[in-house]
Amino acid sequence: MNTNATIPTFTSPSTGTIPVMVEASQVFPILSPAEQREFLDILTGFRAQVEIQGNSAAYLKGISGAAHIRDSDVPAAKAMVLDTCDWKMAQGLRCSTPTRIAEAAPYLERVMAQFRDSHNDGEVDETPEMYLGVALHKTLGQEEAAIAHFRLAFEASPYIQMQLRTQLWARACFSRLLRRMGRISDAEEQEDMIGNWISGHPYAMPPDEFFQLVTDPEHEGKDYILEHLQVKQTLGNIVQIGPGMAVSFG
Repeated sequence: MNTNATIPTFTSPSTGTIPVMVEASQVFPILSPAEQREFLDILTGFRAQVEIQGNSAAYLKGISGAAHIRDSDVPAAKAMVLDTCDWKMAQGLRCSTPTRIAEAAPYLERVMAQFRDSHNDGEVDETPEMYLGVALHKTLGQEEAAIAHFRLAFEASPYIQMQLRTQLWARACFSRLLRRMGRISDAEEQEDMIGNWISGHPYAMPPDEFFQLVTDPEHEGKDYILEHLQVKQTLGNIVQIGPGMAVSFG
């Protein structure tokens, strides 16, 4: 039993030494692909350690910093740490270069199982649902499962407001999946949502960030999102003047 357990750290020249439970979106953009993999390998090892040692209140106290954990609280505390690890893994896989989101499916399935166990029937945790839709949307034979996750997410969160970057990313993936399956009118509905949003929020983000969210470097053929009339008109009036900075003349 490790009574001096702590959350493991990752070290690189660009980040210094940081705990592996930080937000991947904050650090992965400045890490190389090899460093990103190293980070996720450390996080994977930590999760495996929690599986083995997480039945100890002393161990959980060490990694959580809690003043006291009762033996009766151990199962819930362990489940919470594992759930956090799974979600951090999914985020890291999404943010990897190139993205490894397809590898995130098992982590996301556990996150959603944990959510169902701790919430009332019928509640939807829309962000992991969107992630899982994206994780599955290119997997042969998983298309209908991906659609089901997308629809659950967007029924729970029907507008591009909160989690807007995840919404744009997921809706773009959803539209491409629907087009591959010949569901053109459904795909156009998603493309219209994206077009309506960008036309109403031209200052929300610079064009390069929008492009990154709604495009797929592996996609072949016409890009129906970038060719959408509202998207073209809005972006045509925006001039990017530097990283993260743009001016709209619309």
